[in-house]
Amino acid sequence: MKTSIKIFSFFFSAALLIACAGEESEQLKQARTIQEGMMKQKQMLDSSINLKMEELGAQVTTMSQDTTLSTDSTKIAQYVEIKTQLSKVEEMKSKLSDWQNNLKLLPSLEDLAKGVESPFGKDAKDQDILKAIQDNQASFQEIKSEVETAIQ
Repeated sequence: MKTSIKIFSFFFSAALLIACAGEESEQLKQARTIQEGMMKQKQMLDSSINLKMEELGAQVTTMSQDTTLSTDSTKIAQYVEIKTQLSKVEEMKSKLSDWQNNLKLLPSLEDLAKGVESPFGKDAKDQDILKAIQDNQASFQEIKSEVETAIQ
């Protein structure tokens, strides 16, 4: 009977230790929340960029088929302005893509449980990870502002 109690106590303690070790700190939870919100905003921004590019591309196509374009200076100026705006929007799309490609993201809890390593390294402290995610958010907000200006 005592052996059973000792074995049970051992496994209970081990299970409790594993459960506590798998728990994320408040800083990592905050970093994960910031990251998730930022990525949702990025997806919405991508959609807005794509819609604007389609709109501007359609205008360019329509205007380029106008037979009076080459003889009407007002139409030429509008055409050049729309092509310039399309170029700026394409540049912003590229800038947003570059930002994402250089981004360090926290792996999901499921991925971590599967053994995926954090891109922040094994020795990274939770506050360092949070700071990095907050820095990512700040740089995203700058790009987002530029994109919103370009697609207006």
